[in-house]
Amino acid sequence: METTPWIAEPQPDLMTVSRLQKDAGLSYMVAWLLAQRGVVTADLAREFLHPAPEQMHDPYRMRDMDKAAERLHRAVLQHEKVLVYGDYDVDGTTSVALVAGFLKGIGLKEEVLTYVPHRYSEGYGVSSEGIAYAGAKGCTLMITLDCGTKDFDPLDLARKMLIDVIVCDHHLPEAKLPNAYAILNPKRTDCLYPFKELSGCGVAFKLLQALAGKMEFPPDQIFHELDLVAVSIGADLVELMGENRVMAHLGMQRLHDLNRPGIRAMLFAADIQEPPSTIRDISFTLGPRINAAGRMGHAQVAVDLLLEECEQDAHECAKTLEELNRARRTVDESTTRKAIDLLELGDPQAYCNLVYGKEWHRGVVGIVASRLVEHRYRPSIVLSEEEGMLIGSARSVDGVGIHQALGECSDLLTQFGGHPMAAGLQLRKQDLPAFRARIETAVRNQLAGCMPQPQIRYHLEVLLEDLTTKNFFALQQLEPFGPGNPPPVFVARGVQTARAARTVGSDGKHLKLMLHAPGQPGGTLEAVGFNLGHLKPQLARWGTLDIAFQWVRNTWQELRSTPDSVKLNLHLLAVKPSAKPAVEKQ
Repeated sequence: METTPWIAEPQPDLMTVSRLQKDAGLSYMVAWLLAQRGVVTADLAREFLHPAPEQMHDPYRMRDMDKAAERLHRAVLQHEKVLVYGDYDVDGTTSVALVAGFLKGIGLKEEVLTYVPHRYSEGYGVSSEGIAYAGAKGCTLMITLDCGTKDFDPLDLARKMLIDVIVCDHHLPEAKLPNAYAILNPKRTDCLYPFKELSGCGVAFKLLQALAGKMEFPPDQIFHELDLVAVSIGADLVELMGENRVMAHLGMQRLHDLNRPGIRAMLFAADIQEPPSTIRDISFTLGPRINAAGRMGHAQVAVDLLLEECEQDAHECAKTLEELNRARRTVDESTTRKAIDLLELGDPQAYCNLVYGKEWHRGVVGIVASRLVEHRYRPSIVLSEEEGMLIGSARSVDGVGIHQALGECSDLLTQFGGHPMAAGLQLRKQDLPAFRARIETAVRNQLAGCMPQPQIRYHLEVLLEDLTTKNFFALQQLEPFGPGNPPPVFVARGVQTARAARTVGSDGKHLKLMLHAPGQPGGTLEAVGFNLGHLKPQLARWGTLDIAFQWVRNTWQELRSTPDSVKLNLHLLAVKPSAKPAVEKQ
């Protein structure tokens, strides 16, 4: 990690920073980071720092929303049978729980049915089995969530069966759209909705928001459901700016109240004492457990848990989910070891990591692809061989749109879809040699022949004396952090260890330091560097250090109380011998 280049993010205009400090009453650090993110006026700063419902867009600005809301309203009034259908990942299952829970809550108790396809037997998207289920149950309306934009044949089948389909999706559409009653997707080229980066659950929320308005519900009634939208945003890694920022902020407040029995039970089963307080917490706690249902069993378990109103039943369901998550971790670790071994046998100069194994568990190949990116920083594709087919997932790196790269190989693929950073794909095994050559060319062209290299991109150089509790809590106004609004990365130069460094963890992989800066007021600061334990022998020789870090709250065994009792840590991303004096005080 110490050889990874440190790249400073573009410096904002200092006059703008100064004006923000004065006009909006902000600290220098907050003003700098806002200006760096394009928030350059006091009005924009106040809007960014105080997300509120009135900042959300009118749902009727989305193409087809008038048709969709009218059709759903009619189904509610006439007590039609409605199938709520969603994908098997976190975004899909939270969407199903959101829509089904809301409709049940306004009177469609028995009329609303839920359906999530089985990852293995049905695959991604709207399945013919799902359409057949809707028909067998007498459903006259079907709402597809986090899928549907590319499901032409199944939606044609639904139309023949006289089932109206409302598609709620956020995946990139093709030039042609399927034959559905209404298609809500802000990425449609003919959709003028101002914010394009909603999660699938976010699109579902906009449909319910339109329905709530049509039924003249109090405006805040629908906002109670935003906890599920926050979970989808945290797990699906959509951009945390604009409307997503508002929904995540309001949803995290709801999530903190733990009003949903299923969420409470999930945390209890995992022995997690506190509700998620950041988007990152969601990606490490709730997200993997909800995903485990679809990866290792059937995602309907996650939907049932999120909809459960009985505490006892919720706890039983959460135990099942926790067991599935433990099984997922075991299979994940085993498959990762096999994938890395295969990768090491291949071409180390390849621009794309690509491995496959016989009947690898399809539920973990996406996670394993992410592990390969960490092991060798290249776009990574992991496939499972099943009856002559290769089925799997891809994960990418900065500078490579993997969905675009797969599109250049589409004639070799029987199915693919996803986002610039993550995608799913399927091909015949006999086409693998041609696909390997073609995807390699597509990735190399996007990189202009330059091998991708991980970087540490930092936002601001600081002095250790700037790292006060007051400044930390000022920075928390920038939450929630995520894509588009990353957590700040700082650099401090010319620091020293206050006592000998030590390694921690069962295998000594992690580094623990007490740091101070000569000539600066204040005491020592605790720093932890995960997977940096190998640097311990060099620290004494280096003497004065430069550190790149994130500034975090240490909640280990913390009692929630006053700001004065908060314990703060530096989460070290890299350490190297100091190259120049510390930055001057601003």
